[in-house]
Amino acid sequence: MDTDRPDDFTLHALADGELDAAQAAQVAAWLEQHPAEAARVMGWQAQRGQLQALGREWLAEPVPASLLTALQPPPPRPRPRWGGLGTPRVQALAAALMLSLGAGSGWWARGAWPGTTPLAPQVAVPTFVQDAAIAHAVYTPEQRHPVEVAADQQAHLVQWLSRRLGTPLRAPDFSAQGFALVGGRLLPAGAGETAAGPARAQFMYQDGQGQRLTLYVSVLPPGAAGPTGFGQARAGDTRSFYWLDGRLGYALSGPVGQAGPVDLAALARAAYHQLQP
Repeated sequence: MDTDRPDDFTLHALADGELDAAQAAQVAAWLEQHPAEAARVMGWQAQRGQLQALGREWLAEPVPASLLTALQPPPPRPRPRWGGLGTPRVQALAAALMLSLGAGSGWWARGAWPGTTPLAPQVAVPTFVQDAAIAHAVYTPEQRHPVEVAADQQAHLVQWLSRRLGTPLRAPDFSAQGFALVGGRLLPAGAGETAAGPARAQFMYQDGQGQRLTLYVSVLPPGAAGPTGFGQARAGDTRSFYWLDGRLGYALSGPVGQAGPVDLAALARAAYHQLQP
């Protein structure tokens, strides 16, 4: 019996983005070792996106003035005096506490690539990076059906995914780094996506030793695009290098801790330069 298995309530909370960073890290690490359960979570995320799409036109209507008035916060209360602690000391203590919480609760370990500009520390890791790690864990172990469309139909694959995502896509060429395209697939929208239907694509690559990488492409909702920059994230045995380019989010994911580690940073830089207009 798998005594570490999260219950369905916890798995649903992960799919809905309701777990804190520490819990999400534990559950994601468990899902990496259980691809079937990870596929269930991704299915729930797809259903969630479809349900959120129902009645979206109502969200575009203006909020009634009476509700806006009711939502106004009450006037601030006077600050209490803290005996024995001067204001500067209290502020320093609070700052140190927040810093320690921020450092201890981070699931994704951000970092810079040599020669590139990292995302600012206050920029949260996008939700699609978590979805990319889960999709990587689900599909890379597959032997018979790792992709929907194989590399021998690359032109059709890219055209199909471009049409379904509504934006021109390209599959980077990693042959110089020893990785060949296996193929790709269409994926459902993740937990952070509100649009109905598929909104993600995955390209899979493999080297001569059988190690696999996946490039996850996400079309972000209107207004959700963040600043262009680079970051790296890790969940369990999967590391992802990610970057934002307008409304497109990319995450290149690969294994960690195996013999002959993959230089994901170099591959991600190569992908970034190839995908520039």
